[in-house]
Amino acid sequence: MKDGLHERLAALLGDVCGAPVSSLGPDAAPGKTPGWDSVATLGFIAAVEDELGISITTAEAMTIKTLGDMARLVAAKTGS
Repeated sequence: MKDGLHERLAALLGDVCGAPVSSLGPDAAPGKTPGWDSVATLGFIAAVEDELGISITTAEAMTIKTLGDMARLVAAKTGS
């Protein structure tokens, strides 16, 4: 995962769940990150899709357990 991609995703997640971006490392996950719940997950996915112009399928969304998982998925979809 490129640092720029992580920072971009962390900023999106921070906007959605209200957590400080500095607290959102690759292992950040719902239940471990304040404000990151199931509703925030949907908002995060929608924000990533809008910001990066990609589509995330339901099956792909079900594999996202951490911020690092999202970064790997986005990198695979965008060639980052």
